[in-house]
Amino acid sequence: MRANDPTPRIASPQADEEIRNALLRIRGAILGSAIDCHCRDRVDAALRHVEQEERARIAERLLAAACKQRRQIEALLLLLGDFNPDDGRPDDGMIAEASLLFGDIAAAAELGANLLRQARQFRFAPEARENSNSAAAPHRSTEADGSKA
Repeated sequence: MRANDPTPRIASPQADEEIRNALLRIRGAILGSAIDCHCRDRVDAALRHVEQEERARIAERLLAAACKQRRQIEALLLLLGDFNPDDGRPDDGMIAEASLLFGDIAAAAELGANLLRQARQFRFAPEARENSNSAAAPHRSTEADGSKA
């Protein structure tokens, strides 16, 4: 196991931006065409649904990868169970192996934590963005009217 494992790239900020940009391009192409308003609303709702589905799919992959790290830690802890300095004087090899196991546990824990943070971001960031956009919308309209909020 390595700390620079490529697994965290499952949901990098670039992936989030790529999803958003792709859907914006699709939305612009479809909604910019000469279709009636009712159809535009349906297409817009369908595209929002696609975005939510994609985010959920990525979040599930991230959670599965974090679970894999948990299983890795469990296996490493089992191996570490052989290290018991109370059973006599541990030799240099045993100490070195235990040190490596602790390092691997730390790396797996760090990777698992990063994966969970990313999963959380993919699950809840769009809601936070929508909430902040809706909260900011009235503020913008009052500025446009020339009044202060």
